[in-house]
Amino acid sequence: MRLLGITDLHGSREALARILAHAGPVHAVLLGGDVTHFGSPGDAEQLVELAKESGATVLAVAGNCDSAEIDERLVQLGVSLAGRGVVLDALGLHGLSAIPPWTSKMYQSTEEELAATLEAGYAQLPDARHHGILAHVPPHGLSVDRVFFGRHVGSRALRTFVDERAPSLVVCGHIHEARGVERVGPTTVANCGHALGGHYALVDVDREITVELRRA
Repeated sequence: MRLLGITDLHGSREALARILAHAGPVHAVLLGGDVTHFGSPGDAEQLVELAKESGATVLAVAGNCDSAEIDERLVQLGVSLAGRGVVLDALGLHGLSAIPPWTSKMYQSTEEELAATLEAGYAQLPDARHHGILAHVPPHGLSVDRVFFGRHVGSRALRTFVDERAPSLVVCGHIHEARGVERVGPTTVANCGHALGGHYALVDVDREITVELRRA
């Protein structure tokens, strides 16, 4: 099974169309937040519908530049993974919207709320060969959550969950300059990068999980 990870589109239909064409056929498109740039639920819906035109299953979470209203629209569209578990073949997926508290006018939640969302989604997953998470924010304390000036700004709740539950995969974004792939024990963490700039990730799920970072 092949997954297409796209984060930080910031409202660009052009970037999404370019990435979808460049990536080729996939089984699922994972929209990992900042679907819009402080846009409306309608803006997010247009991008989800464009992704659906690929013929792939579309699953999504909201980022800090989205909103609670956008998160709710993703639920209405049947694509939300926030606090929800979905099984795709051998992979059980659940998701995490928003970021830990940062600054005003962002879509954010407390670490306690993020932890509860992770547990709620995980509880909905039956046994699967692999367990994966789609989150906007990366786990704390890794190279993929470090901003230019060196500070780690990922979620501590997500890092604790990764350490305790040992998922096979975390697909995330948020920190544009920290694009990369890192292993934490058995967990592969992929920061897909800035989709507005053409960056995305292809994830192949078989007996093992492999990630390739690309640019359209």
